[in-house]
Amino acid sequence: MSDTVEESADGGRPEEEFDAFYARTYPWLAARAVMLSDNRQNAEDAVQEAYIEAMRRWPEVRAYASPEAWVTTTMRRKLSRDGRRWWFRWKPVELTVPAAATATVEETAEALAALRALGTLPPRQRQVVVMHSLEGMSYQAISAELGISVGSVGSNLHKARARLSLLLDASPEPGPATDRLLTRPPKDPLSAALHTAAEWLSAGFRDEGRGLHSGADRSRGRR
Repeated sequence: MSDTVEESADGGRPEEEFDAFYARTYPWLAARAVMLSDNRQNAEDAVQEAYIEAMRRWPEVRAYASPEAWVTTTMRRKLSRDGRRWWFRWKPVELTVPAAATATVEETAEALAALRALGTLPPRQRQVVVMHSLEGMSYQAISAELGISVGSVGSNLHKARARLSLLLDASPEPGPATDRLLTRPPKDPLSAALHTAAEWLSAGFRDEGRGLHSGADRSRGRR
């Protein structure tokens, strides 16, 4: 970007603000996209498109109460829109994801078990259970975003949670629904398992990003 861009109201340059926002939020946004789609390439495409749109509209987006919520919603809508073209061909596949370098063997095993269990769900069930049980969205909010009835949200969530509770040996009882992103691990075991998997994935994407930056720095140093 140009070095002549005007400074923002708080004295920082808009492109520097956006770069900091991207670095801070990318790992967990990529983790949620992977859990929603069960396809890393589709997830990363949706995340990048969401950030491109956020960068284009940054003066507006940065003024929102939660720019993170805006970019998350944009990512989910991208996945939902594109998913209509490939969901009918869906079948479970092995998901390749970056591993968290500092995670214990037990933490990695638990996270992978949750991700594999999610991968057995049909796309709509996976989408609904991630939005409700991981992101804490209400039935009404999910219904409005996906364009399906509240009853369909409930039906898909019930089936998804029953399947996951069987595979993960976790309680199928849902936790309270809200309209906010979760800020701490939920109380019910199934949602906690998804939250743990999301944290593990986020750490993996964070470690992967640090490795790429470190490699780029070493490459520039050899020139």
